[in-house]
Amino acid sequence: MKNTYKDAGYTYTINRLQETARTFRNLGDAYGETNQKQTGFKRQLILAADILEECVAMNLDAKAPDKQERREFERKCMAMGISVKDVKMVDGKRREILVTAKTFMKGCVSERVLRETVSSVFKAKFFSNQDNRVIINEEPDQYVFYQENRFRILSGMARKCKEEENTSGDNFLLKKLNCGKMVAAIADGCGSGKRAFAESRMVIELMENCIEAGFEEKTAIDLINSAYIAGTTFNNPVTMDMSIIDCQAGVINCIKLGAVSTFIKRDNWVEIIKSTTLPMGVLEQVDYDCTTKKLYDGNYIIMISDGVLDNLSGINKEEQMVEIINNINVKKPAGIAKKILEESLKNNNMEAFDDCTVMVLGVFDTYVNV
Repeated sequence: MKNTYKDAGYTYTINRLQETARTFRNLGDAYGETNQKQTGFKRQLILAADILEECVAMNLDAKAPDKQERREFERKCMAMGISVKDVKMVDGKRREILVTAKTFMKGCVSERVLRETVSSVFKAKFFSNQDNRVIINEEPDQYVFYQENRFRILSGMARKCKEEENTSGDNFLLKKLNCGKMVAAIADGCGSGKRAFAESRMVIELMENCIEAGFEEKTAIDLINSAYIAGTTFNNPVTMDMSIIDCQAGVINCIKLGAVSTFIKRDNWVEIIKSTTLPMGVLEQVDYDCTTKKLYDGNYIIMISDGVLDNLSGINKEEQMVEIINNINVKKPAGIAKKILEESLKNNNMEAFDDCTVMVLGVFDTYVNV
């Protein structure tokens, strides 16, 4: 059966609806067995309805490439034994190429050959959708390719539990999205141990579900906060520190709910992004700070839980952290995270005053020196 772009758009919409339904189930679990707080429940339904309407009304704007590009693409594919039935282009912050193709007769060709041809003709590097078939055969199928991001993000982690605890109350999320963004988050449960771990894990898992379902980050926070307040299973506050990086534009949005500062290591200085908000689960109308910053080649984003700062002595702990970051000469994110944690622990006889999590994201511009 021949696949068309309309088929792909329909499948994409259905998949998002399925993910949204799955998120509803998780949010319902977070409520427990009570529905006394009708205001929060109603708010969730309204926000979820907005997302569902957005999914149903989605209309992907696709167009055919110009005739010269199409002829060149078909010619190169034909030389590789691939028959192109249709090719569409979706323009956005980064391009998507959708190719319906098959082989001549009963031959088989690696999908990698088609991806390399797409990159060659459309003058940019593309990577394959994870759902693409790895082999092209005589049955027509649609293959989706995404333009690679301008900025490459490398990550590193370092963690340590509070002394005398075997379980950290911190949880984290690091996820690359098909839309060209990367989401990094640290959730810190109140206190330490298994209960704090369970509360922060629930928040992180709900956030991941919401993002996979297509929720905007701020909308996801509203939904999760409402579920958390209305639930009976957990009632302790949870801080949330979330960074959303646009890997094409090189822009970071920092969203904070009661979280400690984020640090951006530039060439010769360190920028501090502060917050004065309350944690999740305190106010029915969620309160958060959102800060947008431009990123450049060689910048490092350092996200930490409050335990890392708690180990430091003195009043101005953020300035001490800036000094620690400035004195680190390591280039790899994992090495930087390890060094920051070590320097923090040195101030407390190598013991952790509270659960400690350090997440470092290195930003590298692939257009530099090209």
